Parts: sequence; structure tokens; C-alpha cells
Amino acid sequence: MAASCARGGAALVLPTTSKRQGFTRTHSLTRPVRVPARVCTIMASSFKRVDKSDLQWKKELDAESFQVLRKKGTEPARTGEYDKFYPSEGHFVCKGCGNPLYSAESKFDSGCGWPAFDKCYVGGVKTETDMTFGMKRIEIMCAACDGHLGHVFENEGFSPTMERHCVNSVSVKFVQEAPLNPMEEAKVSDGEGGGGSMGKFVIPLVMLGLAYTLSGVVGKVMDAFMRGG
Repeated sequence: MAASCARGGAALVLPTTSKRQGFTRTHSLTRPVRVPARVCTIMASSFKRVDKSDLQWKKELDAESFQVLRKKGTEPARTGEYDKFYPSEGHFVCKGCGNPLYSAESKFDSGCGWPAFDKCYVGGVKTETDMTFGMKRIEIMCAACDGHLGHVFENEGFSPTMERHCVNSVSVKFVQEAPLNPMEEAKVSDGEGGGGSMGKFVIPLVMLGLAYTLSGVVGKVMDAFMRGG
């Protein structure tokens, strides 16, 4: 197992030795999760990288899963197999490579139209900044194969973690049993989400455009009323 120790908010991944098994296993996170200062968290599982060509993925995945996992697509809202599915036990793995991602307990009803989770298995999910549509969003991906899962949204007040992992059903697969080894769960973002420098101007500009359009409509109505009078 590997111990992740944070000092001053910077996470370090250190190898440790298991005396019972008689070997040293090094666990390296693609993107370390920040934890409170001077706190060590035991990483209960490790994963192996899965690298395949698009041609290989296309042969193994159905068309919709390939489009979402490998091409960063999005399934239509409220159509996914797991949208309204709330198991009492078990866990969810990446549909592409089988990497454990979320426990059944972390799933909740957000009403957003896609499966929602408030935390993930430590080391199972990686993030990247997504600046599409002029907004800063946090993309979440399988840390083992880089398969696109969805996005994580923050500070909505749904749960104590203040995170909502908005995940495509076609990106994951439900397994009825718990993972073979106990796995630590945690939030994945350290607060890097938000509207972004461009996103800060998008909503004000939209509101200004709507106000301008509405004022024009009101002006035409008043002008017609005055002429009719």
C-alpha cells in the first residue's frame, strides 16, 4: 500500500512495505488529492494503466460508450441506465477498463438528469480543466484509461463534500459486490473549479442581451398603443 502525506496542502505519494505480503508496492496517483496538512491517508488500492488505440476501443465498446468515453461526448439527460438507480451496496467501475470509481453509498439524487456522486475512490478519478463554452469546468476521467466520465460541480450544497460528480451512465458499469480490498473515498477537487476568466463575462452579456431585446419589444408595444390611442 502507499501512504499519501500532505504538508501545507501539497500531497506526496510515498512507497511503503507490507510485512505480511513481503514486498514493497509503489502507488503513484495521476493527480494527488489534497488532504489537510500533516495528515496521512492510506491508499487501499492501486491501479494499472490501460492504454489502447481508438481502433481497439471501438472494437470493445458499444457505439455510445465509445463516443462518450473516448470522444468526450454526453448522453442525453434522463436517458441513462443509472440515472434513477440507487443500490444499497456494490460499486461502479469504468466501463472501459474496470477501474473502481465510486461506491454505491456515494451516489445520490441530484435531479440533474445524470448519475451523481459526491465523492470517489482515492486515485480512481483524475481531473483536467475544461474551458469549452467559455466557462471553466472540471472534467473527470478514469485515472487508469483516461476515459471521459463527465464533470464535477462544486458548492451546490447537496452533501458535506460540496461536490457533484455528474457522470454519464454509459461511462460506468455497476458491480453488485464491494471492491476486493477496502478503498478510501474522498472529494477530487481542491477548489479549482469556477466560472473562469471568460465565464465571468458570459452570464452578464447574456442578461444584457435579454434586457436589450425585452426593452425593444416593450418599446414597440408602447408605440403601437400610443398610435392606436
